[in-house]
Amino acid sequence: MSKAAGIRFMGVREFKEQLTGVLASEEEVVVTRHGKPIARVVPVPEGSPEDLLLGIGMILGESGITKDEALKVLKRAGKTIYG
Repeated sequence: MSKAAGIRFMGVREFKEQLTGVLASEEEVVVTRHGKPIARVVPVPEGSPEDLLLGIGMILGESGITKDEALKVLKRAGKTIYG
């Protein structure tokens, strides 16, 4: 593992072994394979737009609403709000 500008870099094996601790640390991690970045894990700040969208996505997924149905509802809401 190495650090650069507040970002941790770690290989896939190390990431798998330390996954719980990495997620609890709430810091950005770049996962590498053979020294090349393959994934970036970043915290989702509570109350952020990402947090809101991910929460909505989870609810929609659990409710069984399809992507097309959700988009129709959002378009209808947009027309209602913006005319």
